[in-house]
Amino acid sequence: MKIDLLGQAILIVAIVLLALLASGQALTNAMLVVLGVWQLASAAHLIYVYRHIKRLNYFKTAIILAVSLPIWIKLVGPFAYFPVAGVVVWYFVQTVFDTIKVYNRPRSFWDL
Repeated sequence: MKIDLLGQAILIVAIVLLALLASGQALTNAMLVVLGVWQLASAAHLIYVYRHIKRLNYFKTAIILAVSLPIWIKLVGPFAYFPVAGVVVWYFVQTVFDTIKVYNRPRSFWDL
């Protein structure tokens, strides 16, 4: 859980910095794809191993968004990335809340 959260945070910060400081969009788009693959793999793992229903909703939404993104880019241009950013932030917030829940559970001495 910690590695997942740390990886997502690093990728989100990298995307924001690239969007603000880089002149081209190619690297920013590539980092967005990497973050999307990371989050989809994380969601698939949590669905498969823990039967996590909230992640199933994200998984379905992300797949629909990925399939329809080229159409939206053609229709509205760069504004099509706002729903992508919303889905990315949604999953990141879910991961933060789940991490807080996991680390607030009482643990035995041997789990520390």
